[in-house]
Amino acid sequence: VGKPEGILTNSSVGEAVSGAADALTADGLLDLIHGIKSEYGRNGVFVFNRSTLAKIRQLKANDQYIFQAGFSGTVGATNTIFGYPYIEATDMPNVGAGTYPVAFGDFRRGYMIVDRINLAVLRDPFTQATTGNVRYIARRRVGGQVVQAEAIIKQKVST
Repeated sequence: VGKPEGILTNSSVGEAVSGAADALTADGLLDLIHGIKSEYGRNGVFVFNRSTLAKIRQLKANDQYIFQAGFSGTVGATNTIFGYPYIEATDMPNVGAGTYPVAFGDFRRGYMIVDRINLAVLRDPFTQATTGNVRYIARRRVGGQVVQAEAIIKQKVST
């Protein structure tokens, strides 16, 4: 109440299991990628925190790491996981049994951030007048919510 709706708390957002009770697996991430429609997968992006990235960098599929480093000499090259870019979000949970440490999808189509009033500043010269100070009160109204749940999927660490 009174806060933006998160992708992990929205019950309409689909989920895929990792395949292990307390760890991520390469097969679980593949299930996550293919758990949404192709039209959303084309613009798909992974979201997780830094400690989850460390776990993902250790995963292998067919004796090859699934994390691929972008070539530093190429303009615009980014690191990818199974060919998809990722974003580090500090608010995502760490890998653990029953948690949702990874989300995947087309967040531009699936989630909306609304900035209702850009920034309202009110000058208050009266409250602190006896001390010679002027108080400024700033207000910003921001909201967010899932608008197309089928464009996003989250991974639950479980079997």
